[in-house]
Amino acid sequence: MVTKRIRVAAWAMLIAQAGIILSGGIVRLTGSGLGCTNWPKCTDDSLVTTPEMGIHGLIEFGNRTLAVLLAILGVIILLMLWKSRKQRPDLFMLNLGLLAIVPFQAVLGGITVWTKLNPWIVAGHFVPSAIAVGVAAYFVRRTYDTGVRTGQKAPSPLPALGWIILALTAIIVVFGVLTTGAGPHSGSTMSTRNGLDNIWITRAHGFPVWLLVIATITTLVFAVKRHTVMVKPLVVLLIVEVAQGIIGYVQYFTGVPIVLVAFHMIGLSATIAASVVVLDSAYPRGTHAITDQAAPVVH
Repeated sequence: MVTKRIRVAAWAMLIAQAGIILSGGIVRLTGSGLGCTNWPKCTDDSLVTTPEMGIHGLIEFGNRTLAVLLAILGVIILLMLWKSRKQRPDLFMLNLGLLAIVPFQAVLGGITVWTKLNPWIVAGHFVPSAIAVGVAAYFVRRTYDTGVRTGQKAPSPLPALGWIILALTAIIVVFGVLTTGAGPHSGSTMSTRNGLDNIWITRAHGFPVWLLVIATITTLVFAVKRHTVMVKPLVVLLIVEVAQGIIGYVQYFTGVPIVLVAFHMIGLSATIAASVVVLDSAYPRGTHAITDQAAPVVH
């Protein structure tokens, strides 16, 4: 049985995964990418930041500390799920996957430092974090069900549309990373850009965003006609998309200010999570008769 503590821990994992993306963005936006000049130590002689490294050292080391806390959270959830690992192997394996991403990301983070923030390595460093947000959102959803799929009463285009939405979200993430790599926020005065034309890659990033909005509205129309549980997740996703679009266009025409970029990164995590929830809601499952009475189902 999934307890309320496990659900709270799952939510904490989702928030932490989104938080590590934001903290990594702050590192880049403040030019603190090389605040710690080495890895795994912060300097050649110190594991932690030193006063001589100033605010940049604190910001970069803070991001590393958050990664450690994320690993600790993963271990705690693993212990919480240990007794029920045979009854709910899905939850156990999802958390295990999230836990495994942490050391992988730590190594990639070290490589980014060793390569002086090579923009292509930085891009590769971001992608697993984006995937982790999606997996964490799915993890949260699964804590609210029994794991037994109820199935569709009749053939429906909704699951296919859900997959299209998730695929477009993945494309947007990739082009967003490339756009960031071509933009002004390199993370350090020592690092280079990826060499892509900033205007054209920004337009390429915007095109699948419009496709995603169209796909979301189309899916919402089908969901409303069929009175499915997908309606609420789709409305949430559409709201997030509109907000992201507004932030994206405003930051583009105002010179990519740091504050707006930070909000755009928060919105990116929200978009990924919302897209995953939309897809999962296309596959109804049974809910916990007892434990779900105290908490609403996540849509």
